[in-house]
Amino acid sequence: MATQKRRKKKKKNLTGGELLAFKVLMTVCAALLCVTTVRNLTAGGAKSAVGNVSEETVLSGRDMTGGDAQAAGQETGDVSTAAAMTTVPTATPTPTPDPYADKPDIDINSWEYILANPWNSIEDYYPDVVQIEDIEVDYRIYDAMESFVSDCRAAGNTVYLSSGYRSYDLQKYLFEKKCEEYDEETAATIVARPGTSEHQTGLAADITEEYYEYKNASLEDTAMYQWMEAHCQDYGFIVRFPNGKEDITGIIYEPWHFRYVGVEAATYIMEHNLTLEEFVALYKDDVAGAADADDAGDAAGSDTDDDGETDNADYGDAADESDFANDADAVQDSVVES
Repeated sequence: MATQKRRKKKKKNLTGGELLAFKVLMTVCAALLCVTTVRNLTAGGAKSAVGNVSEETVLSGRDMTGGDAQAAGQETGDVSTAAAMTTVPTATPTPTPDPYADKPDIDINSWEYILANPWNSIEDYYPDVVQIEDIEVDYRIYDAMESFVSDCRAAGNTVYLSSGYRSYDLQKYLFEKKCEEYDEETAATIVARPGTSEHQTGLAADITEEYYEYKNASLEDTAMYQWMEAHCQDYGFIVRFPNGKEDITGIIYEPWHFRYVGVEAATYIMEHNLTLEEFVALYKDDVAGAADADDAGDAAGSDTDDDGETDNADYGDAADESDFANDADAVQDSVVES
């Protein structure tokens, strides 16, 4: 039998690149094995923990007494109630700024701000008056009135002080005479009731061009009025019954009627286009005005003028009825003034 000669197989060595690839493959396999193992352990621990918690919960529930269970239920209810009562906080609204926050720091009860109108009677108020030209005014405004008139004349205007202080007694006489012709309510639309006339304060004056025949709205077209309206606050005066404010003052527009309130208040009133009623109301809540009175129309009438039937007449302090009668007969019937 022939002997078969065995061939010796030559051993083949791996190249550097093949060895590196093999090492990378082994590393990847090891990493995948680790990840799989960790996942299995985590899942098993979670299931065990859940099982333990569930078992403990069941056992705790079995071990609870009736009172414990009730307390637990009450606590749960309280938490639910508290959650239901929780409200979302609302934003604090931004306050509306006061347009008159810069009003003057004054004593509104001072004499300069006394208010006489169809809804505010000053009763039988008697100021101390002095003569200035053909009228009388409160002695405390004499200097201001004299400067006001003098400077207007110096600007090239003619000025006539047609009416100033009018006493309570005179106004009472005029009103009662008118009541002899009409019923009281009708008479009040023609002549101001005693105690409600601006002229009784002694702080007001009717000012027109010299010998101006009528007191009406056309006076606003005169150079005299335009100068006085533009400068009155510099002397402490205001246009007392401005156009468009009749529902507040109860008096028709009077471009001839100027009222003293002091420089500080006058400047504020004129700059803010206020009436004296509106200005006083900034300091007091109980000031009555035409817009607040239910019987505004009955008390004063829509065409009421503040002066009574006394245009261009100087009554001064006439003391008896004969003086009143003589003066009243000399006055033409027109509209009631301030």
